Amino acid sequence: MNIKIIGLIFLMATSLLFIKCTKKEQPILSKPILFITLKDTAGNNISGATVRLYKNDLDTGIIRISDTTGLVKFYNLESEVYYWLAEKGCKTNRNSQTTLNRILIPGAVLYGNSVLSETGTLKITNTSTERSKVSDSTFFNLTISLDTPYITYPKVGSHKIHSEKLSTPGIGKDTLIQIQCGDTTFITLPY
Repeated sequence: MNIKIIGLIFLMATSLLFIKCTKKEQPILSKPILFITLKDTAGNNISGATVRLYKNDLDTGIIRISDTTGLVKFYNLESEVYYWLAEKGCKTNRNSQTTLNRILIPGAVLYGNSVLSETGTLKITNTSTERSKVSDSTFFNLTISLDTPYITYPKVGSHKIHSEKLSTPGIGKDTLIQIQCGDTTFITLPY
């Protein structure tokens, strides 16, 4: 009888051990969600702005329109780094937040904020035989090589551009340009 009781206890202990060691199913996490809030420079919500969310320059991306509260919602995203470009008229977020700069987290809602401001396009091309250093309030100490165009998106208004050859530091020239909303301004170095 003792052998039957010991056998029964052994059988029950073994069964309990298998039950406790059974692999539990991991919960399936939902895909990441990204909410982006758009405001203008005065802090007002921007509705009707087009927002393109993309992973890289070759990605066609996902396009959404901001609602009346300035919010754009993106669901079922991948766990990747995303970038966004928001535009309404000549206002863009190119001088504001354009990425969270991190991989999105499964099961999480992440938030981004962008300020849209009136911008233009500035294209600088260096045609001299040596590299030049260019600076203003938008991009300090930028070095531009021969025939390598640099494109930036400064805010509208007047900009004093200073350029100098790297071989002659401290000796340069200034030019004053006016950036218009949505326009493209070209600068060719040397000027």
